[in-house]
Amino acid sequence: MQMKKTIAIVVGLAVVGVLAIFSTTFSVAYNEIAIRSRFGKVDESSIVREPGLHFRLPFFADSINTIDTRLQLLESPLETVQTKDGQQVVVRGFLLWKVDTAGESPLRFYEAYPELGSARASLRTQFRDALNAIGKFDLDELLSEDSQLPAAELAVLERMREVAGEGVKPVAAGISRLVFKESTTGEVTRRMQARRDTLAENEKSRGAAEAQRIRSESQTTAEKILAFASQRAQEIRTQGEERAAMYLTDMNQDEELAVFLIWLDTLEKALSKNTTVMLDMEQAPFHLMDPSADPLRKVGGGS
Repeated sequence: MQMKKTIAIVVGLAVVGVLAIFSTTFSVAYNEIAIRSRFGKVDESSIVREPGLHFRLPFFADSINTIDTRLQLLESPLETVQTKDGQQVVVRGFLLWKVDTAGESPLRFYEAYPELGSARASLRTQFRDALNAIGKFDLDELLSEDSQLPAAELAVLERMREVAGEGVKPVAAGISRLVFKESTTGEVTRRMQARRDTLAENEKSRGAAEAQRIRSESQTTAEKILAFASQRAQEIRTQGEERAAMYLTDMNQDEELAVFLIWLDTLEKALSKNTTVMLDMEQAPFHLMDPSADPLRKVGGGS
């Protein structure tokens, strides 16, 4: 019996020791900040940032609340937003935020929100209102090749930084979905078609101007070539006439010799190939083939 009592006492003391340790210590994870309130009051010294095991007064004196400092994701439902040019679009956005750990910001967060869930509910309402910052942009600015969507997302983020409660730090905002309402779809289609028609007309005009330029350059080049060829032909013609005049002058000095040379040249060309020819040897210049003929005598058909 004595042994059983001793064991019971030891076990009881151990349990009391464990409870005492549990009630006088708390741990902080690497991704948390703890707020230690003493008798329901908090101040700057109540913020515990260092991870690990910490001591506290028993539970009736100190109360510990831990806050997750990791990045949080908040998504909005589909919201209808009117753009600057009066078009209706349906958008869904997302917000990345976290608890601000600088200075007394964790304390302000603890005083404003009892838990992260409460902060999410408040931020969701504020974020839905902040999405209206997209209304500063025209629809074409959001959908063109040089889209202003990043600027619109930045405007939403700036709006959130203005309205977010103390202790909340918005990190990034974005548009995850942007669709047209049925009434907007037809208008967008018409505007896109008009823009395509304008681009097509511009391309046609540019092509026509380029074709006209090519034709003008080709015509100018052709005229230059023709002018050069005409000038060169005239130069060759002039040279030929000068040479012909020189030869005529020489031939006029002895007309009979000139006629004889012309006959020889004609005969040479006529008999340059293997040809059987029946000719009247009384006709010049074929009378030269008669050995007995006088080369310079006058014959029929020649002089």
